[in-house]
Amino acid sequence: MKAVVYHGPKDVQVDDRPKPRIEKPEDIVLKITRTAICGSDLHLYHGNVKGMEPGQILGHEFAGIVEQAGERVEEVKEGDRVVIPFNINCGRCWYCRHGFWSQCDRSNPKGELGAVFGYGQTLGGYDGGQAEYVRVPYANTVPLKIPENLSEEQVLFLSDVLCTGYYGADMASVQPGDDVAVFGAGPVGYFAVVSAFLRGAARVFSIDHWPSRLDKTAKVGAEPINFDQEDPVGRIRQETNGKGAICIDAVGYEAVGHHLHDNSMNPAYVPQDSLQVINWIAQAAKKFSTVGVPGVYLAEYANFPLGQFFQRELQIKMGQCTVKKYNEQLLHLIEVGRIDPTQLISHRMKLDEATKAYDLFDKKGEATKIVMTP
Repeated sequence: MKAVVYHGPKDVQVDDRPKPRIEKPEDIVLKITRTAICGSDLHLYHGNVKGMEPGQILGHEFAGIVEQAGERVEEVKEGDRVVIPFNINCGRCWYCRHGFWSQCDRSNPKGELGAVFGYGQTLGGYDGGQAEYVRVPYANTVPLKIPENLSEEQVLFLSDVLCTGYYGADMASVQPGDDVAVFGAGPVGYFAVVSAFLRGAARVFSIDHWPSRLDKTAKVGAEPINFDQEDPVGRIRQETNGKGAICIDAVGYEAVGHHLHDNSMNPAYVPQDSLQVINWIAQAAKKFSTVGVPGVYLAEYANFPLGQFFQRELQIKMGQCTVKKYNEQLLHLIEVGRIDPTQLISHRMKLDEATKAYDLFDKKGEATKIVMTP
């Protein structure tokens, strides 16, 4: 089968790999119909994730049709259309039974953390879904059936970014009437904006510097702030009469710190400051509020602004989204037309074009979300 395989930093190729098979009684083999590139796939693409080895099939956002089912699979059957959460959960351990799906104690034989499709050895070593087929374990727990009246494309982002965006708003405890600031207008930021409005936010500010991404969030009601053109902290405090906003970090550690370096001789240079968004939030967040951080952080940071968080009595909640906590409710919102996730899609490409797709998505620009078809 064709599969998108990691060969090293900024080197992904479409290789011929053996078709997966049933290995355990609760496995299914899924024929992929739609798969997407996620912003967190770029952390792999850049070579920033420990435990990522050449040969890994990529992809954790995918949907398809059940082609084979193990003898103990009861919840789905051959021919069912399903969308698969990115985190793998057994459904039986203490964490799964208490709804902490991202921290499953059984799915990852290679470490303490829960397992994720296509994300290296540290997170279980499972092959991902940027392929023609994928093996899905724990099929009595993991898959979500797709209703007949919806397409795979409409529900594809229930695998990750739609749920993760809502998770950010939930962690931040967005309430009716709140002013909300979402840092990052990529896919997670876009859905965090959508989710903040669903939860009753009065205003939502969307902070980024890519015009195409800010335009997308503006179309769903956000007030865009381009940090290359104005100070986001000053603007947020001005618009909220100095009170600040409920803040969501939808960027993570690969944040752009555009003002920290002078490298104007190299226009292709994109400086990074892993704590840029956190430092903005420390100043822009409403006192005594909770900051939601669905953006990925992979290391420890000595210069974290603990003093400002302490003085302004800010709480912080962060972590990997527990997809199964949200995907059924969000599915129904799609069914009744309250959310149209397809509006985020900027490019539709073939799996054979994956190398080009990764390069395009890495450059941001007009590429807000790329969906591939095998």
